[in-house]
Amino acid sequence: VSVKGLVEAVASELGDEYWPDTELSPELLDDWYGISTEMYDEFYGQTPMISANVDALIIVKAAKERQEDVENALNTYKESMVQDTFQYPMNVPKIQAAQIRTYGNYVCFVQLGGSMENIEDNNEAAIEACQKVNERALAVIEGELAE
Repeated sequence: VSVKGLVEAVASELGDEYWPDTELSPELLDDWYGISTEMYDEFYGQTPMISANVDALIIVKAAKERQEDVENALNTYKESMVQDTFQYPMNVPKIQAAQIRTYGNYVCFVQLGGSMENIEDNNEAAIEACQKVNERALAVIEGELAE
Protein backbone atom coordinates (compact mmCIF):
# COMPACT_ATOMS: atom_id res chain seq x y z
CA VAL A 1 0.00 0.00 0.00
CA SER A 2 1.38 3.40 -1.00
CA VAL A 3 1.92 5.79 1.93
CA LYS A 4 0.88 8.70 -0.29
CA GLY A 5 -2.33 6.83 -1.12
CA LEU A 6 -3.05 6.43 2.60
CA VAL A 7 -2.62 10.16 3.22
CA GLU A 8 -4.82 10.98 0.22
CA ALA A 9 -7.53 8.61 1.50
CA VAL A 10 -7.53 10.39 4.88
CA ALA A 11 -7.65 13.83 3.22
CA SER A 12 -10.59 12.70 1.09
CA GLU A 13 -12.46 11.30 4.10
CA LEU A 14 -11.94 14.40 6.27
CA GLY A 15 -12.61 16.98 3.54
CA ASP A 16 -12.58 20.53 4.96
CA GLU A 17 -11.43 19.22 8.34
CA TYR A 18 -8.10 18.18 6.78
CA TRP A 19 -5.74 21.15 6.97
CA PRO A 20 -2.27 19.86 6.03
CA ASP A 21 -1.57 21.02 2.49
CA THR A 22 2.20 21.03 2.03
CA GLU A 23 4.27 17.95 1.26
CA LEU A 24 6.93 17.17 3.86
CA SER A 25 10.43 16.81 2.41
CA PRO A 26 12.90 14.10 3.49
CA GLU A 27 15.12 16.87 4.91
CA LEU A 28 12.34 18.21 7.12
CA LEU A 29 11.37 14.69 8.17
CA ASP A 30 14.94 14.31 9.41
CA ASP A 31 15.38 17.84 10.84
CA TRP A 32 12.00 18.19 12.57
CA TYR A 33 11.06 14.63 13.40
CA GLY A 34 14.45 12.89 13.64
CA ILE A 35 13.68 10.27 11.00
CA SER A 36 16.61 9.78 8.65
CA THR A 37 16.49 8.14 5.22
CA GLU A 38 17.99 4.83 6.40
CA MET A 39 15.08 4.43 8.85
CA TYR A 40 12.40 4.02 6.16
CA ASP A 41 11.62 2.47 2.82
CA GLU A 42 8.98 5.05 2.01
CA PHE A 43 7.23 7.97 3.70
CA TYR A 44 4.70 10.62 2.91
CA GLY A 45 3.66 13.47 5.12
CA GLN A 46 1.81 16.72 4.97
CA THR A 47 1.89 19.77 7.21
CA PRO A 48 0.22 23.16 6.78
CA MET A 49 1.95 25.82 4.73
CA ILE A 50 1.28 28.28 7.56
CA SER A 51 3.45 27.55 10.57
CA ALA A 52 0.86 28.96 12.99
CA ASN A 53 -1.05 25.72 12.48
CA VAL A 54 0.18 22.30 13.69
CA ASP A 55 -2.10 19.86 11.83
CA ALA A 56 0.08 17.09 10.39
CA LEU A 57 -0.22 13.59 9.00
CA ILE A 58 2.89 11.52 8.43
CA ILE A 59 3.02 7.87 7.43
CA VAL A 60 6.35 6.10 7.43
CA LYS A 61 6.89 2.63 6.01
CA ALA A 62 9.75 1.69 8.29
CA ALA A 63 12.78 -0.17 6.98
CA LYS A 64 13.33 -3.69 8.25
CA GLU A 65 14.28 -3.66 11.95
CA ARG A 66 13.74 0.14 12.16
CA GLN A 67 10.06 0.37 13.15
CA GLU A 68 10.89 0.98 16.81
CA ASP A 69 13.41 3.72 15.87
CA VAL A 70 10.71 5.50 13.86
CA GLU A 71 8.20 5.19 16.72
CA ASN A 72 10.77 6.53 19.21
CA ALA A 73 11.61 9.50 16.97
CA LEU A 74 7.93 10.42 16.59
CA ASN A 75 7.31 10.03 20.33
CA THR A 76 10.30 12.29 21.06
CA TYR A 77 8.94 14.87 18.63
CA LYS A 78 5.46 14.71 20.17
CA GLU A 79 6.87 15.06 23.68
CA SER A 80 8.92 18.11 22.65
CA MET A 81 5.77 19.69 21.19
CA VAL A 82 3.81 19.01 24.39
CA GLN A 83 6.61 20.62 26.46
CA ASP A 84 6.87 23.68 24.17
CA THR A 85 5.16 26.49 26.07
CA PHE A 86 5.29 28.85 23.07
CA GLN A 87 2.37 27.22 21.25
CA TYR A 88 -0.65 29.11 20.04
CA PRO A 89 -3.53 28.28 22.44
CA MET A 90 -5.62 26.83 19.57
CA ASN A 91 -2.86 24.29 18.88
CA VAL A 92 -2.45 22.90 22.41
CA PRO A 93 -5.42 20.47 22.18
CA LYS A 94 -4.22 19.21 18.78
CA ILE A 95 -0.75 18.55 20.16
CA GLN A 96 -2.08 16.84 23.28
CA ALA A 97 -4.43 14.67 21.20
CA ALA A 98 -1.74 13.64 18.69
CA GLN A 99 -1.39 9.89 18.21
CA ILE A 100 1.30 7.57 16.98
CA ARG A 101 -0.04 4.24 15.76
CA THR A 102 1.75 1.33 14.11
CA TYR A 103 0.27 -1.19 11.68
CA GLY A 104 2.92 -3.74 10.73
CA ASN A 105 5.83 -1.64 9.49
CA TYR A 106 3.65 1.43 8.80
CA VAL A 107 4.10 4.03 11.54
CA CYS A 108 1.54 6.85 11.55
CA PHE A 109 1.77 10.26 13.21
CA VAL A 110 -1.66 11.86 13.32
CA GLN A 111 -2.06 15.38 14.68
CA LEU A 112 -5.30 16.69 13.23
CA GLY A 113 -8.27 18.71 14.36
CA GLY A 114 -9.21 21.13 11.63
CA SER A 115 -10.77 24.46 12.51
CA MET A 116 -12.21 23.61 15.93
CA GLU A 117 -14.26 26.81 15.61
CA ASN A 118 -17.31 25.25 17.27
CA ILE A 119 -15.29 24.27 20.34
CA GLU A 120 -15.69 26.63 23.24
CA ASP A 121 -12.88 27.57 25.58
CA ASN A 122 -13.00 24.09 27.04
CA ASN A 123 -9.67 22.32 26.73
CA GLU A 124 -11.17 18.90 27.52
CA ALA A 125 -13.81 19.25 24.79
CA ALA A 126 -11.19 20.51 22.32
CA ILE A 127 -8.86 17.58 23.04
CA GLU A 128 -11.78 15.16 22.68
CA ALA A 129 -12.78 16.74 19.35
CA CYS A 130 -9.20 16.38 18.05
CA GLN A 131 -9.05 12.78 19.24
CA LYS A 132 -12.22 12.02 17.27
CA VAL A 133 -10.73 13.49 14.08
CA ASN A 134 -7.53 11.50 14.66
CA GLU A 135 -9.52 8.31 15.21
CA ARG A 136 -11.40 8.89 11.93
CA ALA A 137 -8.07 9.29 10.15
CA LEU A 138 -6.65 6.15 11.75
CA ALA A 139 -9.80 4.18 10.86
CA VAL A 140 -9.30 5.15 7.19
CA ILE A 141 -5.64 4.08 7.31
CA GLU A 142 -6.49 0.81 9.03
CA GLY A 143 -9.22 0.10 6.46
CA GLU A 144 -6.91 0.80 3.53
CA LEU A 145 -4.18 -1.43 4.95
CA ALA A 146 -6.66 -4.26 5.58
CA GLU A 147 -7.78 -4.38 1.93
